Amino acid sequence: MIKAFAILLGLLLAASADAQQRPVFDADDFVDPRQHREPVFIPRLTVGAAKNLIDDYRATGQDAGFVFLANSVYWKNWQFDYKHAEVRGKNDSSAVTRCDCKPPLYFPTPPPPDTTPDPPRPGSRDTLQIGFYRRAGGGAGELPVLLRYRLSVSRQHIGTVIRSAETDAVVDRRSGHEQSAGVDADTHFRWRGRDVWGSLLYARTSRSGTVDDRRQQELAYTARPPGWLVGPLLTRATLTVGGVSNRGGTALNVINPALEAFWHSPGTGANVHLVWSPQATRDGAAGWRMRHQLALFVDRPLFVILLRRGTTR
Repeated sequence: MIKAFAILLGLLLAASADAQQRPVFDADDFVDPRQHREPVFIPRLTVGAAKNLIDDYRATGQDAGFVFLANSVYWKNWQFDYKHAEVRGKNDSSAVTRCDCKPPLYFPTPPPPDTTPDPPRPGSRDTLQIGFYRRAGGGAGELPVLLRYRLSVSRQHIGTVIRSAETDAVVDRRSGHEQSAGVDADTHFRWRGRDVWGSLLYARTSRSGTVDDRRQQELAYTARPPGWLVGPLLTRATLTVGGVSNRGGTALNVINPALEAFWHSPGTGANVHLVWSPQATRDGAAGWRMRHQLALFVDRPLFVILLRRGTTR
């Protein structure tokens, strides 16, 4: 029981989102391998809503509700995750109209190549992750730190119904997808006697089988200063800076601070998150634009299973 409690405590005190812009509701799942000797399985359920939802540095332009299930296995220095998200917005229609002209024109019209692309409409997404934890430092008089390196692959199906602009009849059905693969690495160094924590990410996202096939590459760094207590709330902040390709340039074009207030309910084991994430992005057509994402959600580990013993907590 004590070991299971220590693992859950590690989940509660984990650092906030790393460099890859996971969905705002995907709370970090860093569990120190020193907290467990047996393989551990922890599923976690998250339910909530977001205003002005942002998807991979792309504004959806709508509010959305979501249900998110993360299944994590921790074995020695390894972490394996399967995550499934169901996101529903106020406009989830996949209908697109096409005129019968040559070349055909689609409505709504896809954004130009040098602008920020529209993300897929809110829907279902699956993610697989493999992470490895490495000890670093730990010299004379110093405790070793633990850094995680992780590979992530996600996939979202995109179904599109194309109708004739003249007759409204269905003229085509497309079954496309968007796939993303990335690696992120925790970073740590000391500066003027202080620990500086962060994460470095590279990711590639491609969309095919749609009327607006796009690709983008991301290189970003997230600084993660220590959190602080405000009464019963744990408050923490991050700052992400980076560049995303195919937006009219590959230089710095993303600045994304985030502030999170976090409260744990000892009676229910649930965690309540309120996240404000203003994001400034730049493209070749509109220059810099600021969007404010606000999310409120509740997550709770469903149970903890120590796999070798087959016990549940």
